[in-house]
Amino acid sequence: MSTSKTKERKRDKVWGFFRELSRPSSPSLNDAQPASSGPANATSHLVGASASLSLLSPTPSPSSTLRPSTASADRLSAATGSVSTAPLPPDLSSTGPSSVLIVPQRPETLQLPAALDSPQPPSVPDTPQQPPTSDLWSQAFAKANEETQKWITKHGLQASVAQPRDQIKELISLVEGNKLSEQSEEPFKLEIGNQKIIVREYVADAVAFITMVGDAAIAFAPPQAGAPWAVAKAVMKIPVKHIEQKAALLGTVQWFTRIVRRGQIYEALYTTETTAEGPTLNLHDALLEIYIAVLELLAKSDALFESGVARQTLTAILRPDSATGAVKNLSEKEQRLDREVQSCEASRSFISSKQTMDGIDSLKKQLDQLSLPLPRIDKGIASLLSKVEKRELEKLMDFISSEMFGKSHATVNEARLDRTGEWLLASKEFLDWQKIPSSSAALCLKGTVGTGKTYLTSKVIDHVKETLKVSQHDEGFAFFYCNRSGSSMQDPMVILRSFVRQLAGKAFDETGRIQSSLIQRCEMAKREGRELVYRDCKELILESFNSYSKTTIILDALDESDISEYNLGAVLIELMGKSKRPVKLFISSRPDREYLEETFGNSRIITVDATSQQEDIERYLTAKLYSTSFFQGRNRDIQAKIREVFATKSRGMFRWVYLQVKSLQRCVTDDAIHSWSHKLPRNLTEAYDQLWERIQEHDASDVSLAQRAIIWVSVSLVPLKADTLLEAIRYDVQGSDVIRKEKQTQQQVLELCQDMLTIEVRREKRVWMLPHASVAEYVESKGWVKWKCHSFAAKVCLGFLLEFYPGRSEEGGSSEEPEESHKTGFTEYVKIRWDDHLQAYEKWLEGMHEEEADADLPSRMALFTICRNGLYHTLRDWWLGGKITREMALIQTIREENALELAVRGCVAICRHLIGLIFDAEHLDTERYAKTLQTAVQYDKPDVVNLLMTEVNIPLDLNSSLNGSASLAQHAAIAAPKTLRWFLDQDWIQLELENDSGSEYGNVLIAAAAWGNAESVRMLLEAGANVNAAVQNGHYGSALVAAAYCGWSKYMAPTVQLLLDNGADPNLVLNGGKYGSALEAAPAAPGANTKVLQMLLAAGADPAAVSGRGEHGSALAAAAFWGQKYLLMMMIDHVGKENAIEALCQSRCPQKECHVPC
Repeated sequence: MSTSKTKERKRDKVWGFFRELSRPSSPSLNDAQPASSGPANATSHLVGASASLSLLSPTPSPSSTLRPSTASADRLSAATGSVSTAPLPPDLSSTGPSSVLIVPQRPETLQLPAALDSPQPPSVPDTPQQPPTSDLWSQAFAKANEETQKWITKHGLQASVAQPRDQIKELISLVEGNKLSEQSEEPFKLEIGNQKIIVREYVADAVAFITMVGDAAIAFAPPQAGAPWAVAKAVMKIPVKHIEQKAALLGTVQWFTRIVRRGQIYEALYTTETTAEGPTLNLHDALLEIYIAVLELLAKSDALFESGVARQTLTAILRPDSATGAVKNLSEKEQRLDREVQSCEASRSFISSKQTMDGIDSLKKQLDQLSLPLPRIDKGIASLLSKVEKRELEKLMDFISSEMFGKSHATVNEARLDRTGEWLLASKEFLDWQKIPSSSAALCLKGTVGTGKTYLTSKVIDHVKETLKVSQHDEGFAFFYCNRSGSSMQDPMVILRSFVRQLAGKAFDETGRIQSSLIQRCEMAKREGRELVYRDCKELILESFNSYSKTTIILDALDESDISEYNLGAVLIELMGKSKRPVKLFISSRPDREYLEETFGNSRIITVDATSQQEDIERYLTAKLYSTSFFQGRNRDIQAKIREVFATKSRGMFRWVYLQVKSLQRCVTDDAIHSWSHKLPRNLTEAYDQLWERIQEHDASDVSLAQRAIIWVSVSLVPLKADTLLEAIRYDVQGSDVIRKEKQTQQQVLELCQDMLTIEVRREKRVWMLPHASVAEYVESKGWVKWKCHSFAAKVCLGFLLEFYPGRSEEGGSSEEPEESHKTGFTEYVKIRWDDHLQAYEKWLEGMHEEEADADLPSRMALFTICRNGLYHTLRDWWLGGKITREMALIQTIREENALELAVRGCVAICRHLIGLIFDAEHLDTERYAKTLQTAVQYDKPDVVNLLMTEVNIPLDLNSSLNGSASLAQHAAIAAPKTLRWFLDQDWIQLELENDSGSEYGNVLIAAAAWGNAESVRMLLEAGANVNAAVQNGHYGSALVAAAYCGWSKYMAPTVQLLLDNGADPNLVLNGGKYGSALEAAPAAPGANTKVLQMLLAAGADPAAVSGRGEHGSALAAAAFWGQKYLLMMMIDHVGKENAIEALCQSRCPQKECHVPC
């Protein structure tokens, strides 16, 4: 190239660069969510199957003069005496559609390479002359293959003279026209690899991205740069019908616009005035190649978006690394472009002009827009949230969950070293998990015990938090750390309630706005005197998933959660599958869990091993050992020996490394270090064996003290405060007696137990914890299994209550320090928790029929407690040995309950024994036995009910009410489906009989419908109950009215549909009740459910019907009276304004005779 041409080219580039600097940058979207890239889909009426298959064949790329960019960089480094090996910052990468969707870690400030050692920065002309526009796209049009040339000519793209602004605006208009309407039904999901793409969300993301790029490019493109935008416009005009085709079409155009926009910015950022000539020219060659490749891909549009190929096209776009043909060719060209951009960045000099630096920053921000996630905004979310005052909000949140979920994260974060876990965020599996924002995906971090999974999980939590906190969004986010050291932190219900709390409002939203449905559900639970139950939590979490534009759930240590009743992993996977919106689920767990492979599959798992963790372990050792005077003061041979030990023996086990560092630091001499290196444990179990051997070197009484401390911390139902444990371990068991020993200090216990126990701060209180899950497993391996620990705790608690309870003055029970245990909190713990420990032991005994109960359990317990807790197996010798007498069994509690009334809540064996003691056929107390039977029904214990009704033969009609309340049959229908089934099998329920005793439920079917018990409703209908029975008694004139009123809660709404499906008439003429129709009852319900109203309208309910019965006269009046504006509008739309006005004129106000004024 001649000198004059080189100068002209440099001048042209500088002009283009400064022309960009003179424009204000577009609004920053640093936190934009990247839409997934890739080809789009469109219907083709021109191409057959053979043409479609040709997409998979390689496409020849045009020849171009290549300049070795690496060599150029090497020559530049040699000339300047500097070497730059720093990787390119993520925001400058143009990696294909996958990698641009998410970056492992958002660079807060882009670090520019050090200035090259040049005499002075290049001079900048004061008044740059306007150069000709870059001709790379013109060259691409000219050098494309023959098939592409024909396609260009067919669409008149070479002759396009329209201004870029006009082309882009028209493109955006075409893109907006391809949005998908909101769907109330299940959204279409497309499974690609491990991702379940919610296509509606994917299309919305693609539209948002293309619009964002187009808006930014309008102010950037020179007048002659309209050609590429004309290409995109031509593709968008391809007719498509099916949702898969539309997704593939928009995905392809999205990929194309990203390439166009990057090319524009690269050409302005790397000029021969700011970058060495070789790398600049190489960059231009790479850009030309990629422009040609993308044109040749788009030239196949007719085949790409054909109905039968669209899914294949979309898959190739989202997984270009496994694609073939034109998509693979384009992906490879992008990889080459990345390398050339890195070379340009390495050679670019600093420019002293502040204006120039500001311009560079502006361009880099625009590159950020192409790499960072677009904010997921959903205007509809506002209608689902309600403002709550701060004090009320705090009360509501504590009602849902009082667990301090953020404390564990804060503790882990304080201990985690900087840059730990970077490898995880950069791993292919993690990038795949995050890269398609519109997809649902689960990812499991799998590692053996002690490999530092919790620290890695905390890194992921921080990554998500940082992404969400800096951007406007409508996303949900929740996390939790399971921990075997605290029962509450392994209880699935505690964890699910915490998720409900965290998902109550948008992530990190401080406006006090939370979901209206959650407020209503909590109010109902409060009225019923209960917490949120399992069903509540599942449904509320699913509602949150369906409400937010995207939700991320992170759960650490799934293996430490209790799966005896609920498998949290399976529950979350199930909810993710049901969600209509994208859900990202990240879970860490041990690998030796049966459910792990079934739940996640091999392809959804990242395995933590020695290779992946080595850098993090080295970082830890540098901070905690290699930088200390202990290590630095040693000779080089000893240092090398220590390094070799940790490099070869750690095998990725962080916990093992931690223990060996502490063990090593006890060594004084070099000989001791040599001895240490030859006695290293091979695994964590052997490491704990060494710790336990050191504990056993103490006196037997000290060893017993250590055992008591470890047992209490292992089995305590809540983390024990520092003083509480110190009081608890004073009590030891000798035979059947509990004795008290002297008190120890906190430091004495810590030194004795070494690394088997630790103290943490929880809720501003210091509590004892097992330092790691592996300690809990080791404790169990030593024979301290849970049931034995519960047995020990139960003995101590019962002995304490009998002998040491503050204020007792019985012989042998006087306390020298009556207030000591009360001050420490141990008294309160025993009062509340003693029966929990005993119940846990009882449950184990029940399943171990051959095992004898512990003979050393204290024997002076109240019979009422034994019966209430069903302690038959624990005290088997009592029951079988005749120690319970008739007189004892007939004694009543302060609530006038005898032993049998307490026992019917669960233990058939005790009930049978007590019936044998107290049953007297001649002096039968019918009222008392009826009350006992009612209790058994309410607790849904059909075996106990059977016992009472067959062996005692209580002369009682199930269909008659007790004291003006519901009948036994109705109680069974409300909450005892197992008992109801047994009653129906005995043919004891009169399905048509009305309850005329004053109960709010007119018959048994109405009782079941009012409580939303779909299982009971279904059983009763199958047994022949009349779905349209119009009763005179009770609050609800029919089963449908009861279900409509109580169906405001979403989980009860299916009962309405069940009744309608079985022929319930929504316009049934009623004979009684508070409402004239089911449609009138629906708006009167607290938090009325639009879904119920839609069901009734769809079934033919008439909102304009006027009835002489009920408080309002019509459903329209009820909606107006109760302020249900949305329901009122729905009904007016359904019947028309004139009919609505006429109905309202004939309606009335509650408890008034006057009509509503017209």
